[in-house]
Amino acid sequence: MNLTQTTQLAMISLIAGTTLGAPMFAPPTSMLTGQRPSGVAFGDFDNDGDTDMAVTSDTIDKIEIYTNNAGSLTLGATYPTGAGTGANDLIASDVDNDGDTDLVVVLNNINSVQVYSNTAGLFTAGPFVGVGAEPIDLAVGDIDGDGDDDFVTANRDGMSFTVLTNSAGTLSASSFPAGPEPRSAAIGDFTGDGIADVAVSEHDGRVVNIHSGASGYAIAQSLPVNPIARPDGLVSADLNGDGLDDLAAAVSDDFLNVASVWLNSGAGMGARTDSPTGGANVGGIAAADLDNDGDLDLVTTHQDSNTMSTLENTGAGVFGAGVVETAGTRPGNIAMGDIDANGGLDIAIVNRDSNDVSIYLNQNGAIGPCSIADVAEPFGELDFFDVSAFLMLLSSNDPAADFNSDGQFDFFDVSAFLSALSAGCP
Repeated sequence: MNLTQTTQLAMISLIAGTTLGAPMFAPPTSMLTGQRPSGVAFGDFDNDGDTDMAVTSDTIDKIEIYTNNAGSLTLGATYPTGAGTGANDLIASDVDNDGDTDLVVVLNNINSVQVYSNTAGLFTAGPFVGVGAEPIDLAVGDIDGDGDDDFVTANRDGMSFTVLTNSAGTLSASSFPAGPEPRSAAIGDFTGDGIADVAVSEHDGRVVNIHSGASGYAIAQSLPVNPIARPDGLVSADLNGDGLDDLAAAVSDDFLNVASVWLNSGAGMGARTDSPTGGANVGGIAAADLDNDGDLDLVTTHQDSNTMSTLENTGAGVFGAGVVETAGTRPGNIAMGDIDANGGLDIAIVNRDSNDVSIYLNQNGAIGPCSIADVAEPFGELDFFDVSAFLMLLSSNDPAADFNSDGQFDFFDVSAFLSALSAGCP
């Protein structure tokens, strides 16, 4: 048995039971909101350097602003959107490019979108902008290439999507036909022509259709989901790090609950891959680097099992099975931001039928090493990844493995590493 093998056996005894690989979160905490919360967004609304939260809720229809004070969110101002307006999905964006984070809200009972402009932390409602019938989802991206945020709604009853182009903070709307029951939309260059396209998940059509921005939003490519299932939430992101816009959809039926992923070839979307989420009736989906390893992971919500899942990205746009956490009743939309300022993205999920938001604090913050044995991410904890990294350094006679600084690579280095590992983080 060689030195590396002996070292590995010794270390296994120290790390038995360690959970590997997945993004790590503290157990969720629940924050009460108004009735039937629907939309959620993070942003520094008061420009004090930390992450605040906005939530839409019912009875009365309103936007609630939760102010961050040293990592604690408390309800501050409330902005009614009007009786019966049906405040729904919500996005934080500097719509008017004045340096403040504004809010864009979907009002699905009156088929409209409205911008709430931020001035020094106070919001002022803009005009209603008409969209298709029953808008239920809002996507953000630069549709016209002018450098500011534009938006798209998926209009469930209208069998349409609406493109809202931004001109100095004023939105102009144009609607286009979609298939049966569009549930979600995403913006990106999916066809490789340098022009933004719109992808729409068509729930009853069991397909995600890509509408070409260069061709008047005609369908350029259809992406079927598993034929026994239907797509719901949709997100566009560079999932394999090649600089191209990929797609991921929340897809489910009675016997299938997956995140479906299509990677962009540069001239269209490639074959679909499905990763199980571990929950029932997948609805929401979002993408972000949750474990600070440089690639984007996925988050899904499950309306029937009252859970959420994180799906780790291997770095090539291939995702592991969902790691399931509890949520409130009928979880839906997802927002991600650093609430506690530890460098890791936290998760907020609105729970429609329990009138609350579930908060998941990220334990993979981008902090530095906590000891000399903390040689691998996630920094701030000692685990299997540090052991594996040390073994690789040792086997290649890397100077970083010379823990006793004697120019040799032997059991004295192993002993020094094991001693530091056993001591843990201060």
